[in-house]
Amino acid sequence: MDAVSAAAITSFLISYGRHLAGVASEVVDEGVKQGLRALWEKVSGRFSADPQAAGALDRLAEQPDNERRQAAVEDHLDEVMSADADFAASLSELAERITASGHHGIQVRDSGAVAIGGNVCINGTRQVAGRDITISAPRR
Repeated sequence: MDAVSAAAITSFLISYGRHLAGVASEVVDEGVKQGLRALWEKVSGRFSADPQAAGALDRLAEQPDNERRQAAVEDHLDEVMSADADFAASLSELAERITASGHHGIQVRDSGAVAIGGNVCINGTRQVAGRDITISAPRR
């Protein structure tokens, strides 16, 4: 199993944070929700020993779409995952299960180019977007 990046894990945490904040219409499947909850609890348990990391996760739960809060959680995750290969592997396994249950978490923000009365064409080999795109499926 390949390791999953802290950014990919953070994307899953954002999805569950939206559910916790009551703004998640995308978490509808019970299997996906259980997987996201298990991932959240795993990270929360690990972060509990570090007040700054735990606070970052709590703030993400309050405002999951706040990019600074997302970045803070990702930074803490990156440090912990780099220092503990077993923990990183367990997160990768949970992420694989979430993806296998049907949650891919592709989100496009600020869609970019818009054509009124014309065409916009963007070509790519996987996913393309006019501006910002987040893909939470595990990176290999």
